[in-house]
Amino acid sequence: MVRKATTDLEVSVSPVQCIKTLRTLIERAGWQIERHEGARLVDRFAIIIPMAQSTRTIGITILDGPLRGLELACWSETRGSHGAINIASFLLPGGPDLPITKSLVENWVANLPRCPWRWSFGERSQIGYLLPVWRQSRKKFTSLGFDTSKKGWPLTAKTAWPVDDDGEE
Repeated sequence: MVRKATTDLEVSVSPVQCIKTLRTLIERAGWQIERHEGARLVDRFAIIIPMAQSTRTIGITILDGPLRGLELACWSETRGSHGAINIASFLLPGGPDLPITKSLVENWVANLPRCPWRWSFGERSQIGYLLPVWRQSRKKFTSLGFDTSKKGWPLTAKTAWPVDDDGEE
């Protein structure tokens, strides 16, 4: 079985908030969506032994419009003994470099209730303060073109949403 090329982002925002924010953007554009739920196998480490564990996923898929086929699946996984890391996995048709895709992701991040690449001290301590997740998350958002410095939040989207019918800004 071939794995789909996805863009996985570790975020500090809950899966429900991630889906709700994307759903409001899609409804604002007037496109149809389909909701889905499922399960996914994730690894959980018990001392030094990885154990396969199933976790619940929620997501939405765009059914029409210029971004037809775009999918967002979100879940929480517990990598250690306590606490959970939230994952937002985008399946981006055409890749993350299309102008309309960049605009959607930028507006999605700007409308999230809190900064997705920052966790509080308590959250980091509960999950594992030395995990590489914290730096990797910032690097992934930086590679998508976001300013992940302290002055980078709150983010104001540079492009208006929804974009015009041609998919151009």
